[in-house]
Formats: sequence, C-alpha cells, structure tokens
Amino acid sequence: MRKLIIPILFLLGAMGVWALRTPEMETHSLVSSIIFPSGVEIVVEIADTHEERLQGLSGRAELADQTGLLFLHDSSEVQRYWMKEMHFPIDLIWVQEGVVIGFVEGAQPENPPVTIYASPAPVDSVLEVSAGFIVENNVNVGDILDIRVMNQ
Repeated sequence: MRKLIIPILFLLGAMGVWALRTPEMETHSLVSSIIFPSGVEIVVEIADTHEERLQGLSGRAELADQTGLLFLHDSSEVQRYWMKEMHFPIDLIWVQEGVVIGFVEGAQPENPPVTIYASPAPVDSVLEVSAGFIVENNVNVGDILDIRVMNQ
C-alpha cells in the first residue's frame, strides 16, 4: 500500500496542473510548475523554442492568478525583454540555474515598445508573472526555485 502512495500523489498533482491549463497554454509544448521558498506554487507555461520566446505573452488579454510563463534559453547570457504588444503589466524574474538573481517589478505595456529590460547578469531562464507577484509573495534575490518541468 505504501508503495502506491507516491505514484498516486504524483498522478493527482499532474492532474491538478492539467486542470489549471488555460486556452493560451495549448500553444506551448510543456506545462509545469514552480515552487517558491515561501511554499507558493504557480503553474507555468514553458517557452523553449525560438517562436514561443518571440511570442511570449504578447497579444494576451491577461495572465491568470498563480500562473506564469517561463522562458528557457539555450545558453546563459544577458537576456533583454520588452513589452511589445502587451496589454497588462508584469513582473519579470531573472533566474540562473534555479536561483533568482534579479527582477523587474511592474513592467508596463508600451506600444510601441521603448523600454528594454536587461537581466543584471547572464541567465538561463526568465519568469514572467502578473504585476505585484514579487511583493505579494516576498520574492528575493538568492531565492532558490523548485522548477518542475513536466513533459507531455
């Protein structure tokens, strides 16, 4: 019986993540989650192709609570983001090997985009979440994130 508990819990967790998917998530290849040191868990879409990274959250009307978009880059380098065709403000979290190395709070939509947000150092991933997430969840530089990428 004990041997069945862990697989059952994993299956229930995967089903929960699947149930939280939004129509926008259908275009991305992976749906995963990130657990912050505070215990807060969010469902994230993964943008790991050039096309998905170019599209990002552009054109969407909103980002649901407790969700985000995690950009996985092919190599660690200074990343630059803009708010092209965005309709809502976001927080950007710069991540290197699962560790928060910096962030931008409340990046505002700009059409045409003028502001370029650059990571403070090379990063291998960038997390976009709703504006206010960083403050509401006490995210700090040095936080270690538990990033769980689930394959389809």
